Amino acid sequence: MDIDTTRPRARGARILTPLFGMAVTAALLAGCSAPVSPTPTVTQTVTAPADPTPSASPSASPTAGAGPSGIGDVELGTPYDEAVATAGATPAEVCPWLATAEADGYTLTLQSPELPEQDPAVVDLVQVSASPADLEGGPAVGPLTAEGIGVGSRVDEALAAYPDATEIESVGDRRYLAIESEAGTGSVFLTYTAGSDIIWAVTATTLEKPPYESCA
Repeated sequence: MDIDTTRPRARGARILTPLFGMAVTAALLAGCSAPVSPTPTVTQTVTAPADPTPSASPSASPTAGAGPSGIGDVELGTPYDEAVATAGATPAEVCPWLATAEADGYTLTLQSPELPEQDPAVVDLVQVSASPADLEGGPAVGPLTAEGIGVGSRVDEALAAYPDATEIESVGDRRYLAIESEAGTGSVFLTYTAGSDIIWAVTATTLEKPPYESCA
């Protein structure tokens, strides 16, 4: 007897189709509900640049004082080469016993004897000075004495602060006011030009008075 197998196949196909669709749907739902991994956070460390190294400047800073033992950090009697290095000064090519350094509004000068009597040679003069024209109408600049007198001060101000000051004449119209002196150390002189009231140099020295020219 012949058996008709057509109808059972059709029924099997109708049963498998919904099962297959359900499986696909479940897989899709599973994929949608899977947790999303967080995006990693990248942290970047920024290092601030270091402050620049301060440049060297003369030791006779405006806040330092001027007195019979020296000016600023430069003391009379200090080995000359050591003082020059500390102050950042440059010796003159033709007169190596004289060295200078430029500061803010004034010049620092150090000097040792041209023919030193001791070894090593020591500082016998330290001075701060400026051009009188640059000081006209302005305040004092650079180191000041204990009474507040310095380069750019007026002669009458100096005489009021030091009533016992002694006036000393020099070559031409140059004048000095000897205002302070200490035994065993040195003396302080203020330099000005006759006919002008501007003090343009302050000198501490063990010499009798500041030389008119230190390097001729």
